[in-house]
Amino acid sequence: MRYIPNYKLNIITEEQFADSIYKIEAEINAVKQSGNFTAFDGINIYYEYFLTEQSRGNVVIVHGLSEFTNKFYELIYYILNQGYNVFIYDQRCHGKSDRLTPVKDLLHVDSFEDYVKDLTYFIDEIVLKTEDKPIYLYAHSMGGAIAALYLAKFKDKIQKAILSAPMFQPIVKNVPFLIARDSVKIGKVIFGSKRKFFISDEFDPDIKFNYVEGLSKARFEHNMKLRRENPNYQSTPMSFGWVSNSLMLSKRILRGRVVGKIETPILIISASADTMVNNKIQETFYKKCKNCRFEIIENATHAVLASDENIISQVLNLTFEFFA
Repeated sequence: MRYIPNYKLNIITEEQFADSIYKIEAEINAVKQSGNFTAFDGINIYYEYFLTEQSRGNVVIVHGLSEFTNKFYELIYYILNQGYNVFIYDQRCHGKSDRLTPVKDLLHVDSFEDYVKDLTYFIDEIVLKTEDKPIYLYAHSMGGAIAALYLAKFKDKIQKAILSAPMFQPIVKNVPFLIARDSVKIGKVIFGSKRKFFISDEFDPDIKFNYVEGLSKARFEHNMKLRRENPNYQSTPMSFGWVSNSLMLSKRILRGRVVGKIETPILIISASADTMVNNKIQETFYKKCKNCRFEIIENATHAVLASDENIISQVLNLTFEFFA
C-alpha cells in the first residue's frame, strides 16, 4: 500500500498539534513498512519506510542525538505529501536499534565512521533495493555531521542534501573548547570509552518545557510523552567515547579530505539562537564547500522543527524548494 500525496503544505499550528499528530500517525502508520538490518559489527539497526504513489524520489532522514523515528512523523507526513518516499532508521544506541553497552540508555559510538557505515548499508541495501529513485538527504544535528562524512566518501549517490543545524562542533560551556577536547580525550583513556561521561545528564521524565528544546510546547510535550512511555526512546547520557568523538568532528570535517571532497549540492539550515552547536563552524564549512548554500533561520533554536509554525514553514519551504 502506498501513500497518496495531496501536494499541499499545510503546517500544523501550535493549537492544532495535540489533536492533529495522532491523526497523522494513524495515516502514515497505515502505509509504514519496517524491519531490521544487521550492521557490519553484528548489531541490529531498526528502520522504517513509507512509499508514495508515483514518487518523485527517496528522502532519507538521518536523525540527531537522542532522537528516534517516531519523533519525525510530522516531518515524514509533510514530505510524503510532496510526493517523495521517506526512509528513516534509528542510529545505533537509539530507538529500537541495538545498544553497544549493558546500560540501555547510554549513547556510545566507537567512531563516527561506524555511523557512516550504517548509513551506507541503509542506502545501498534498503533504500535503493526498495525503490531505485534519486536520493535526497535530510540530516539533523548529529545526523548532519554523519551526512557530511558520508558525502565525502560517495560523490554520486545523493542528489541533494540538507544539513539542519549540523553538529560539526558541539558548544562547550564553562571551559575553552580545546581544553575540553583534550581533557575528555584523557578521560576516555583513564575511565574507558564506554564509561558514562561524568557531566552527561540522565533522562528526566519530569523535565519542564524550555526554549532550548524548541519553540513549540505542544511538540515538546508530545515528544516527552513518547519518551516516557517507551524506554527505547530514553537514550540520553553519553559515553566518554561519544563525547570525545564529537569534539573531534570539526577538526576532521573541515579538513580538505572531507569538506574538500564533497560535490553533492548542500543546503545548510542554521538556527540563529542555537545553543547546542557552533554556528561559526557551519559557516566555515559553507565557505570551504564547493557547492553549498547557507540559510539562517532567525530566532530558531537547535530543534528547528519543534518550533512555531512560522519557523517550520520557513524550514520546509527551503527544503522543498531546494529538493525540486
